[in-house]
Amino acid sequence: MSKELTITVVAIGIYFSVAHSLWTGLAVSIPAWIISRCHNLAYLAYHTLGRDLLTIYRFIQILYKTQIAKIFDMGVAAKFMKTAALVPEKTMITFCGEDGDTIMTFREAREKSCQVARFFKQKGFKKGDVIAIVMENRVDYCCYWLGLSMIGVVPALVNSNLRKNGLLHTITVAHSKAVIFSGELEQGILDVSDELGGVDLYCIDGQVHNKAVNLSKQTKLQSTDDLETMVSGYTDDLFYIYTSGTTGLPKAAIIKNSRFMFTVYALYSMAKVYKDDILYSPLPMYHSSAGAMITGNAMLEGVSIVSRKKFSARNYWKDCCRNNVTVAQYIGEVARYLHATPPSKYDNTHKVRLLVGNGMRVEIWQQFYERFGRPMINEFYGSTEGNCSVGNISGKVGAVGFISVLFPMLFPLGIVAIDEDTREPLRDGSGLCVPCPPGKSGEIVGRIDKGHPVRDFHGYSDKEATNKKIIRNVWRKGDACFRSGDILEMDELGWVYFKDRSGDTFRWKGENVSTAEVESNCSSIIGLQDCVVYGVEVKGCEGKAGMLAIPDPNRLVDLTALTEGLEARLPSYARPVFIRLTDKIDLTATFKLKKRELQKEGFRRDLISDPLYILDNITRSYVEMTEEHHRLLQEERLKL
Repeated sequence: MSKELTITVVAIGIYFSVAHSLWTGLAVSIPAWIISRCHNLAYLAYHTLGRDLLTIYRFIQILYKTQIAKIFDMGVAAKFMKTAALVPEKTMITFCGEDGDTIMTFREAREKSCQVARFFKQKGFKKGDVIAIVMENRVDYCCYWLGLSMIGVVPALVNSNLRKNGLLHTITVAHSKAVIFSGELEQGILDVSDELGGVDLYCIDGQVHNKAVNLSKQTKLQSTDDLETMVSGYTDDLFYIYTSGTTGLPKAAIIKNSRFMFTVYALYSMAKVYKDDILYSPLPMYHSSAGAMITGNAMLEGVSIVSRKKFSARNYWKDCCRNNVTVAQYIGEVARYLHATPPSKYDNTHKVRLLVGNGMRVEIWQQFYERFGRPMINEFYGSTEGNCSVGNISGKVGAVGFISVLFPMLFPLGIVAIDEDTREPLRDGSGLCVPCPPGKSGEIVGRIDKGHPVRDFHGYSDKEATNKKIIRNVWRKGDACFRSGDILEMDELGWVYFKDRSGDTFRWKGENVSTAEVESNCSSIIGLQDCVVYGVEVKGCEGKAGMLAIPDPNRLVDLTALTEGLEARLPSYARPVFIRLTDKIDLTATFKLKKRELQKEGFRRDLISDPLYILDNITRSYVEMTEEHHRLLQEERLKL
């Protein structure tokens, strides 16, 4: 609308300048131009001012809470102790299980955390040491990392699905001096124990191999009294969370106490959570979504939460009904699975008023909203370590958040154009990045402001990996921004829409998959041959399914051995869904294997004639892909 008005104004000015005189033209066009600009501003204000002012007000509440903690140099552990003292007998966590629910009160969580802290302090661990925690969701999961934090030890929250090389890498990359693991994951730890060297092993609720200490027994011998001091302060490292980023193997992202608090208050204040709410998340506690955003609301604000060992579409709404849940969390895969379940009496008899998460597909958004009781859907975008977080607290269908067009200085984020082949930002004549206009896709970046609870970038345990995520001279000479590695698009009102991941990472089954890690393992299994891994779109599925292309002109690859090797080395979500055997894979000018064309072709039979294989969900083996497979994929009837 405003663009058309501006063109009209220019046309009027030209007409009067030509038909009458220059001065007449200026006398008419200048006031008209001013009116058009005011009209544009009025148009934007009408559509966005209320949204922006509400967000700014709630953002100020977040900053107020974090600044109080900063003034008193209060870390998460210290804030939790205050919270637990106020509501000792209130239920902190309800853990849903097939054999019944397990409940832990704030007092019990405080006591267990103090016992963990005392034991590891007696063992000589001190501030700055790193201990890896490898366990699935459990009612006392947070007590282990919270107890370590009390004495300044930095827990590394390891993905419990990892095995062999992936598990070994995540433990060693953080320079862990010990590993705490649960009994059900004991074998995975023992498989890599010889390569861990002198790392101490502590087992919870397991058979306890002679290489490991029975931690359950040892902590019970410790006092449950409060510790005299909390070593970890506001600016100290709280824990490591692993992220694939855009390239390479998983990186240990540093989460400071300040960042954790901001994440918690971003949900509490921005989405309007109340102290009497009950929050539900069946997502992994080693991720920031459940481990910080949800669990953190219990720790810092005394909100009760509900969890379970693993997500279950069949039990999701049932859990919510049974526990009077009022705020529930999702990711795209969760929403898709819930939408695909048969209708049940639990669909709209729950009390959930708010759903928070990311990845809700536009195609199912409105249907999901109508079917499941019309809760407010608050979609957001962000990364564990990044500073480009945006949120949609208005329920705008399809948007992950917004960048203010009226107050851009308050939220210094932007979308910059990138080269489709190199994935590097495009530069203008002065060497600055080229901003994307509305309607064009690019990479979202955020200005780095040192010391700011939101805009700082604390990086990874690996300094080289940290430097790769920083881009300089973005909007002005000398500035620095965090590279998200994600492709987004903004409309004229500032609403932002997620499009894709950039670089060598794709998302599948709610997890980030590093193509470099999968390629390394596949190459090792097939005899150090070249291969490429990339994500391909599958109709009706969130994210992208992994596809492995192997140059194998003589068709000698042993798919059985490959399957067995992948099962032993990679978690299920990282194993390629499709395999393509090609005659060759072309190289780039810098001798890297090309994958863009392969990615565009996907598994389309009208574009390729190479042998294709698909991972059969029942036999867990690769079978030749048939027309029937194609048909079922197109009809969204084939489970991947």
